[in-house]
Parts: sequence; C-alpha cells; structure tokens
Amino acid sequence: MNSLEGKRIIVAGGGGAQGRVGAALFAQHGAQVIIADASAEAAASAAAEVAAAGGAAIGLAADVGSRESWDELVATAKREFGGLDGLVNYAAVLSRAGAVETEDEIWERTLHINLTGAWYGVRAVIPAMLEAGKGSIVNIGSVDGLVGRGGGTAYQATKGGVRLLTKSVATEYAARGIRANSVHPGPMQARMAMVVGPKADPTATAALEARLTAQVPMGRLGQPIDIAYAVRYLLSDEASFVTGVDLAIDGGLTAQ
Repeated sequence: MNSLEGKRIIVAGGGGAQGRVGAALFAQHGAQVIIADASAEAAASAAAEVAAAGGAAIGLAADVGSRESWDELVATAKREFGGLDGLVNYAAVLSRAGAVETEDEIWERTLHINLTGAWYGVRAVIPAMLEAGKGSIVNIGSVDGLVGRGGGTAYQATKGGVRLLTKSVATEYAARGIRANSVHPGPMQARMAMVVGPKADPTATAALEARLTAQVPMGRLGQPIDIAYAVRYLLSDEASFVTGVDLAIDGGLTAQ
C-alpha cells in the first residue's frame, strides 16, 4: 500500500543523513518530493538516489533561514507538482555549549535556523495547503526540546520552541484541514559525527556512544529510518485525526 500516493512534499534538510532516508521512504510510498538542503550537492545527490529507485524527486539548494528560499520551494512545488500537501522540517544546526559558554553568534544562528527557519517554512506552506484543502506539517524536534538535559542551551531552547510552534499551528488550523505534529528523536547514531566533531578522538567518540546508549532503555541509538517511519505515518491520511502531538522516538528515554 502506497500510503503517500499523490502527496506533494517538501523535505527541508533533505540532504542530511536523516532527511535523505526520509525523502526516499516518502517517495517509495508514492510521494513526489522536493529535497531542499543548504548544500546543492547534497540535495542533488539525495534526489538522484530517489530517482534511481523509481521515485519522483527534485533537489534544490535552499537556505531555511531565508523567506525567499521558502517562497521558491513552494512555487516549485506548485509549478512542478501542481500543489503542496506536506512539509517536513528536518533542517537544524547543533550547539552543545552551556548557558554561560554560548556565544551571541552561536545563539543567534541556532535560533535563526532551528526556530525562525521552521516558522518561515510553516508560514510559507500554509497558503498552498489551504488551496489544496488539507495538508500535514511535521517539524523535527528533539528529546532535548522535551526535557532539560544540561548543556546545549541554544539547541534545547530552539527545539522547545519548535514544539510549541507546532502546537500553535495545529490548534489554529485544525478546522481548516491542516495538521501539524512534531517528532522528537532521541540519541541518534547518524548524529554522532555532529556531536563530537570531525576531529574527535575515536576513543572518546566510542565512550560517548556507549554513555548515550546506556541512557536508552532499549539499549541502542536511533537510526534515521526509525524517524522516517514515524514521519511517514504523520504525513499520511492514516493520521487524519492526529494533530498537535509530540511524538518521541527515543527508545524509552523520556519515559524514565
């Protein structure tokens, strides 16, 4: 069953590890996807992977912190696919600095990409979804936006903001056919490189991975496909009565 058959979906941050797995799954289930990424090369390669598997995808360079980029993404969806039914906001930057150590520049950049960028996206797609008569918005948050974990002050603040932005949109547009939900990944294998940095000592990296894994009741880190399956459901009509939900995909981490 192709649960997303005919759906036209923008995947922001679709060139990253999580986004490209999601885009491929959505296309596999019948969606036409626009893969947007800050890296034109990453967006193009992700779209090529989808096309090679028989799916329909367009890869575009886009700055989620730019209103103009979002307007162009929506215009492309209308021009190439005839409209827009879904948005997935994977795009984000990560900062692990604490409250005192976070520099103004890091705070502003993290806020602008993670929260303001999500708002720009939501604001850009809603008129097109109203034209289509319905739509589904899925913002990717984090367990760091659900519970306080110490450190990563700017990142946690923005992911908490994404959660409430989503709820606000969900309640405002529920009666007009637009659903909005947020998905909150726990510790992810695919994000280890972002957490430790490109020059990290392999021994230290292994120790961090072991520490994070020990925090998860299921005893493993998450994989991009774990998130993609949850998002696929929320984009589909199978979730037609689901809006305003915070869905933690964390192996039981926040249940403790």
